[in-house]
Amino acid sequence: MEDQMPSNASQIRLLSEISFPSGEGPVAHTVRFLDPREVEAHFAALGIKPTSPEERWARKANATPFPGV
Repeated sequence: MEDQMPSNASQIRLLSEISFPSGEGPVAHTVRFLDPREVEAHFAALGIKPTSPEERWARKANATPFPGV
């Protein structure tokens, strides 16, 4: 077996020893304003009909009617 030197990857380094990337940083995405009707049409195919709290509670075992607020 060969003798291997222990890794120094977990040792604390000084900031002066670290080379940080330079140049152009992250570029922001362009802002797009979507028509709410187009967004609604896009997700309409999912066909998710939200149920009311009363309907969800009625499906539970030994449920009592939802009394309201």
